[in-house]
Amino acid sequence: MRRLHIGLLLVAVAAIPAVAAGAYYKIGSKTAVEKPCFIAGNAGYKLSAHGDARHIVRIDNQAALPHLRMQLVNDPAAADFVLVDDSDASIACKGVSVVESIRIDPAAAKPDLIVAVSREAADYKIYLHSNNYNEQDAAALAAVIWQNASRTGALRATATR
Repeated sequence: MRRLHIGLLLVAVAAIPAVAAGAYYKIGSKTAVEKPCFIAGNAGYKLSAHGDARHIVRIDNQAALPHLRMQLVNDPAAADFVLVDDSDASIACKGVSVVESIRIDPAAAKPDLIVAVSREAADYKIYLHSNNYNEQDAAALAAVIWQNASRTGALRATATR
């Protein structure tokens, strides 16, 4: 029952297309792709390569006690978090009052969240079909959305952690 509730919540959150602004910007002499904004509920989430992000996530499959263990699955119906997007969507977080930045840092000594991601069985399952996000991006987004939902009580009735 717990998995069903969390799954329905996360699928509902992820059902809003992860609209993307495939913007390009210059960094020195290199061109980099800016990650699109992902909308979940009333908030937007944006992956950042910059040092100053609201949420720092370490993807660490060797961590003894990660906050979340996530399994990558090939079937969206089996997933708790589904991320599917288009490469040409354009007005990502327009009209969203809050956009929270997330940085994935594999060397963070004190991250906000530690996440283990693999194809092995885990408590949370994620499905990804994206032109803009990789598996670590999807795991970081899902983890921060899960954490925020836990803080606001959206998962209180179903979570046992």
